[in-house]
Amino acid sequence: MSTGKAPGPDGIPAEFLKHFWSMLAPLFFRVVTEIKNKGHVGGHMNTANIKLLLKPDKNPILPSSYRPISLINTDLKIISKALTSRLEKVVQSIIHQDQTGFIKNRHSTDNVRRLFNVINMAQNSKKKTIILSLDAEKAFDRVNWSFLLTVLGKFGFGESFIQWISTLYNKPKASVTTNKITSQSFTLQRGTRQGCPLSPLLFAIFVEPLAAAVRQNSVIKGIHSSISEHKINLYADDILLYLEEPQSSLEEVFNLINSFSKLSDYSINWTKSSILPLTKNSWNPEHQNPQHPSTTNTIKYLGLNISPNLNELIKLNHDPMLDKVTEDLRRWNNLPISLLGRIASVKMKILPKINYLFSMIPLKPPKQWFQRLDSTTTKFYTRNKKPKISLSTLQKNKDEGGLEAPNFMHYYLANQILYLTEWLNPKEYYNTWLEIEQLDCKHIKLSDLPFITATLKHHNCFKNPLIASTLTAWWKALDITNSQLKTSILSPIWHNPDFKNKKTPLYLKTWEESGITHLQDLFENDKIRSYNNLTQAFDINKSNFLQYLQVTETIKKTTPLDLTTLQPPELAIYMKKISTKSKKLSKIYRALSNTNCNYLPIAKWEAELSITPSTDFWAEICCNTFKMTKNTNLQLIQYKVLHRSHITQQKMHKMGFSATDICSQCTQNTADSYLHALWLCSPVQHFWILITEKLSSILDYRIPLSPNLCLIGDLTMLQPPANQSQSILAALAIAKKTILLNWKDKKSLNINQWQNLLTEFISMEKMSALRKQKKITCFEERWTPFLIALNLNF
Repeated sequence: MSTGKAPGPDGIPAEFLKHFWSMLAPLFFRVVTEIKNKGHVGGHMNTANIKLLLKPDKNPILPSSYRPISLINTDLKIISKALTSRLEKVVQSIIHQDQTGFIKNRHSTDNVRRLFNVINMAQNSKKKTIILSLDAEKAFDRVNWSFLLTVLGKFGFGESFIQWISTLYNKPKASVTTNKITSQSFTLQRGTRQGCPLSPLLFAIFVEPLAAAVRQNSVIKGIHSSISEHKINLYADDILLYLEEPQSSLEEVFNLINSFSKLSDYSINWTKSSILPLTKNSWNPEHQNPQHPSTTNTIKYLGLNISPNLNELIKLNHDPMLDKVTEDLRRWNNLPISLLGRIASVKMKILPKINYLFSMIPLKPPKQWFQRLDSTTTKFYTRNKKPKISLSTLQKNKDEGGLEAPNFMHYYLANQILYLTEWLNPKEYYNTWLEIEQLDCKHIKLSDLPFITATLKHHNCFKNPLIASTLTAWWKALDITNSQLKTSILSPIWHNPDFKNKKTPLYLKTWEESGITHLQDLFENDKIRSYNNLTQAFDINKSNFLQYLQVTETIKKTTPLDLTTLQPPELAIYMKKISTKSKKLSKIYRALSNTNCNYLPIAKWEAELSITPSTDFWAEICCNTFKMTKNTNLQLIQYKVLHRSHITQQKMHKMGFSATDICSQCTQNTADSYLHALWLCSPVQHFWILITEKLSSILDYRIPLSPNLCLIGDLTMLQPPANQSQSILAALAIAKKTILLNWKDKKSLNINQWQNLLTEFISMEKMSALRKQKKITCFEERWTPFLIALNLNF
């Protein structure tokens, strides 16, 4: 059971049951056994509380604008979850791949990619074709239980499983809470509860007979490819029908749905459904039956505005989204949020919306769109001020001197490369969009496309805008990671436009059937196979020496058959490695963003501190900034110090705002450089002496007076106990905060101010640690010397 969920009417959350499960388990099993024997859930266990959530962009006055969510008692949810885990094991084998909603390893992106491919295919065929978008009326709430149980039986579910479903839907009750007023409970007569773990899968089973009937009905004509017919797309209750011969097909759809509705209580709201013509003269609204759905130029599907012209997708979706993002960030701009908080806000509230568009729509927005988005977020990060740290630096990884602000171009590329990983390793069930794209590639396999050079631009597959977008994103990603798009051992030999003999790509059927498909098959032990070796390894007819010469000589015209020059790009190897893994998007994004460079002003620090550190030194310095504490204010202070982003007298002079660059806060008569302002200035130097002496007294070992330690957090000269390194860095960061608070009057610096800030910080750290016992133990190990020395008792 997942935690952090709202409890049902009994108020008992999952966390409570988890904590006391060893005591409650025997009692719970007795309850489950009694429910099974009686066929009824007793008491208030099967009572839910319905909360109403306002749907996006809906009129809050209308009851139909709200989505009911049932808060179910946790004990009943455990039973439902157990049944769900069993159902998940078989649902893929009984539900057709046309349905992707809430089924493991199936995603809404599959539906949308298929939709765009079908639109492209329909427009190329020039046949009369339409898309019918169906709006189900209260789909989950209208499920007829008798029909559902019958369908479960027809699918071959056992008597015990069906009995459990019947028991859960045996006179369940619910109450409704509106405006903090809860109604009397009432008995439900139909529907699956939105909030029950079983509900999505039961609905998929409930609606599958309708989908099967559409597929099997020969009068309903789907959109045809050369090997298959596409009729229906489902994501739970969101249904699209792809229809040729619209007039006759549509009438048969109406008859079929009416018949299904009489059996199941399922109902379509025809006034909210719509017809989208895909080609010219596909559908004449003047001949439309009054009962027909309305004809429209665009439809809404899974939150996207869909047009039969794929080139309009950016205008219909990305442009309105950018306007909405700009308005949101403008409203949030004056909120008292730090830079780290602003980056987190963009990641949590803006990035998911942008990422959704990138994942669904493969077409690339224009350069100006990305520039406007970057400009808008930069203004939000800096509160409309001139940035002291560039956006490109903020977007880098933390160990490279960045703050991991989202790079929207990289997220676009990562989302497109996700489809490329599907080419490399199709899912267990074969996506219909993969089938369509494979047809457009003709003899070239989808899995080989990433390993062929840009000669593909002249191939038939590049006429498919979805394939073209994915390949273009892949080539851009190779460029970003300094990888060269070239022929490699992973490149295919056959039908490859790079390997042509008399203007015709190489192809030897007998060789392919023997297992020779890629350049790597021509090598053994880092050397190209001899003819005899090849014939023995792959059982080829020994009379084919001329074919061997033809293949090798044709390839040599393009690239030398030398293994050292045929190594694939590291990014390509990484894509093959992760193509079967989870969390691929974040891994791809990380691969694109990892430059292995540091964006701190390293040269200035190394010159002023007279250090020549190792390669990993600065990465560790950056990481320590975020390891020392969860306090973002303190992290940001150290981060800005590392980037030398504070304004000194010397910088003011260079900018033309000061007549001199000499420090006015000491008598040294020297330029107020960054090192001088934070370390060498007389009152600052005296302050650091007091700080290091105080820390030495607290920790009972010497803290050296060194700018390496005090300014950039270099712990190598100190090597403190593991549990104290973070507390030392935090105390030194608070010292820098004290200096910055007295930036214009450094003569006012005193250790009492530092001690007060440190006391306040330790107090906040303890409050944060009190949430978990493990954190309390860590807090005590880290801060006990400070608590004793400063006589703190929180």
